[in-house]
Amino acid sequence: MSFLLEELTMIQKEHENIQNARHNLKIVIVAENIRTPENTGMIMRLADAFGIEKIFFVGEHAIDLTTKVKRASRNTYKTMHYEFKKDGKGEITELMNAGYQSIALEITQNSQSLYNFKADVQKKIVLVVGSERQGISEELLQLCHHHYHIPMFGENSSINVVNALAIGLYRITERS
Repeated sequence: MSFLLEELTMIQKEHENIQNARHNLKIVIVAENIRTPENTGMIMRLADAFGIEKIFFVGEHAIDLTTKVKRASRNTYKTMHYEFKKDGKGEITELMNAGYQSIALEITQNSQSLYNFKADVQKKIVLVVGSERQGISEELLQLCHHHYHIPMFGENSSINVVNALAIGLYRITERS
């Protein structure tokens, strides 16, 4: 019996031996008023994992690069392109002028299920996520071309911003 278990044991690959896939999309994240250092760091880590071009941490309450952010990012703060800015509206407007379509990941009156998202590989995407408490501000929501929400099946109507971002990025990149 123990012989069979030994044969079935798999060895986890070392990170340097893994060749990640690439996608053809150009995606930028705008994260508004992220208050928790761990969420800021994990957004950096997710952005790296999904091949994101750049992250803009925007808003009055955005957290700067702290020790907790660095730790949660697992060193991706060293390789990811990111900026901390106060003016989210200006940043999204600049991106839209550069040809990006803006997508809010938020439950709104006009939001569609994320199941309905279809990536247009000809377009560049700016994905907007909001704070842990208030979500995306009305000001930024009005700038977004599309609003998508993650369907929920339990009693709660929302999940952590990092988890929502992971689901959104997976859905956006899964067929590219």
